[in-house]
Amino acid sequence: MRYAMYPGCLILQRMQEYEAAAYALLGALEIPVVTLTEWVCCGGPIVESFREDWFVLSAYNLALAARQNANLLTLCGSCTASFHCTRRLLETDAQARALAEKRLARVGLSLESLPEAHHLLQVLDANYDLAKSHIRRKLTARAAVTYPCQVFRPVEPDAFDDSMRPQVMRRLVELTGAEVIHYEAEYDCCGSTLLMSDPELALAVGRNKLRSAQEADVMVDACGNCHFLLERHSAAIVKDHHLRKIPLVFMPQILGLAVGLEPKALGLRESVAAQLLGKAASAS
Repeated sequence: MRYAMYPGCLILQRMQEYEAAAYALLGALEIPVVTLTEWVCCGGPIVESFREDWFVLSAYNLALAARQNANLLTLCGSCTASFHCTRRLLETDAQARALAEKRLARVGLSLESLPEAHHLLQVLDANYDLAKSHIRRKLTARAAVTYPCQVFRPVEPDAFDDSMRPQVMRRLVELTGAEVIHYEAEYDCCGSTLLMSDPELALAVGRNKLRSAQEADVMVDACGNCHFLLERHSAAIVKDHHLRKIPLVFMPQILGLAVGLEPKALGLRESVAAQLLGKAASAS
């Protein structure tokens, strides 16, 4: 299956290492991926909160992917949910589809076909055996995973894992040899989407995550929102609460390291890479 990479606004502006690691890993696995050109914001959740026609933005990106004869590959939970909701809306609401078609016609696009939107986790899960065959290093770290809620919810018709207790990230991290630990808040929301409306509550939710994962050497995520709160706001989260900061790594970074890619190609700090590798040896 051919994919067109859609990084999303947050990742493009603040976390280019996530996109770079995704390209590097997919390239190593020889999974066909191209860059989606001329893309715009998906519309959610900001535009969605004040415009009823927000879905036209997602429809525009879907039409771009169709023009490139590809399905969308997303890196962000919010973007994934936006595209899923838009596809369902366009398939079931004739009035909404007519509006989107009218707007898109102005820029020479159409919705003659509707590509699917697959989050990176779904793509890696579908290529699990391929990833397994490419493992070259065994990692030694203890890892806690945090799941991007909106990749798995709402459930139908886009589910590829259990929506409340997903396992895909655990399976992928275990491929690397790292020990995946269970922790109390493993399946809880990270709290990031609360930052704009209630920063203190968002930090409290994130603090609960980190507090219950203190045994981990690293935390693995697959969403810019999770990373934004738990890594970029970590100082505020742990301040005055006697908690240890836990380095966060993106899924393609830890998996890419195990596949044999160099830390620089993955945008991974050397200190974190060393922590993950320990006394890594080539996989037999």
